[in-house]
Amino acid sequence: MLSRVADALYWIGRYSERTCTNAHILNYQLEHMLELGRTDKQYKHQWNTVLSICGYYDDFSARYGSCDISQMLYYLCKDEHNLNALDSLINKLRNNAKNSRDCIPNELFEEWNSLYLLNKETSLDKPFDVLEANEYLANIRKYSLTSTGIIDSVMTRDDCYHFIKIGKWLERSEKTALILLNLMEDELNLKKDFPITTALQFTNTFAEYIRRSGTRETNAVLNFLINEVHCSKSILYGITKIKSTIIELENYEIRPYAQKLIEAITDVEKLLKSDVSKMTVSERKQWIIAIHNACIHLGPILSKTYYLTEPILVK
Repeated sequence: MLSRVADALYWIGRYSERTCTNAHILNYQLEHMLELGRTDKQYKHQWNTVLSICGYYDDFSARYGSCDISQMLYYLCKDEHNLNALDSLINKLRNNAKNSRDCIPNELFEEWNSLYLLNKETSLDKPFDVLEANEYLANIRKYSLTSTGIIDSVMTRDDCYHFIKIGKWLERSEKTALILLNLMEDELNLKKDFPITTALQFTNTFAEYIRRSGTRETNAVLNFLINEVHCSKSILYGITKIKSTIIELENYEIRPYAQKLIEAITDVEKLLKSDVSKMTVSERKQWIIAIHNACIHLGPILSKTYYLTEPILVK
């Protein structure tokens, strides 16, 4: 496979996952916002966290300088200067789909093209309407989830499928680590249970977790989101999937050029399997920081191994 095709497929996986997750987080945040009073201390904290997870907090603060919800929503959805705005992600997703159209099902390209057209036709005017914004975000999630179903049900399990999946799992692992990092860093300033409950909501695992466990104890939730082998949103699950997919790509024979990548993934696996119950609060924070750094640095190693475009590293 040509490296430019592999690159397009890999970024389809990443942009598709990022679009779906960011739309979910914003959708949840808007709904939850109605339950919080504007005087609630957590109201500002939570929007700042959303900015850091779905965009760039420093960039927003420098250009807008306020906590106006309409401006935040515009920045995260439509601002052409925000590389992580939904508008930008959908454009890049469609462009990569065009560049690799011979390798993906027609149904998949048509789904993303329809999402592209829907996004172009939708404007979020100020003052924004919560119901209109929620409908916009719900539609993006619907298209994203449908495209995921098409990939899983229609695509042949060849190299094209594997590169899309590697992009998806890496993006998901990075995002879960980023969510935990932002929420745990502000843990002491927020009400009990709030950071950990929000982490479950942002990763869309709240219902699944509650079915499996009745406790919202911090260490139990961290174990679930970091090293639970059966949770599809856990970091260990994603990293393990990346490793098994690469081994399959290499026909179960790791060549020298892929050795560094496999070693880096193995190191991340070992880091994830640490016992959080034996850590102090400070050690726990350092552990989450180390996990986040390890996840974001897997991207460049993967890119060098397969001659892909290197991701932009954002702190």
